[in-house]
Amino acid sequence: MAISPKVIQLIDQKLAPLIRTGCRIDQIKMVCAAGTELVQQGSVETGFGKLRVEPSNFVPQGKSYLIEDRYRGFTWVRNSKDKQSEDERS
Repeated sequence: MAISPKVIQLIDQKLAPLIRTGCRIDQIKMVCAAGTELVQQGSVETGFGKLRVEPSNFVPQGKSYLIEDRYRGFTWVRNSKDKQSEDERS
């Protein structure tokens, strides 16, 4: 199955600051809940190149994060529903 363009756009948006600070796409991975479509694919093609996708039993469904292998860069990837909930709480 193809990944939604909105998902790719969200990933690109979250990758941009990491790339700007010197992280290389080949040293960044996205960690997602085990068993998701992205994990089954093993990678996703972004505007910055191919991004590795790895499973975690500790990441809840619908959440993921980007992390650089040397732990210099980190960011959560959230869907717009999560952001809206956070905004409502503030």
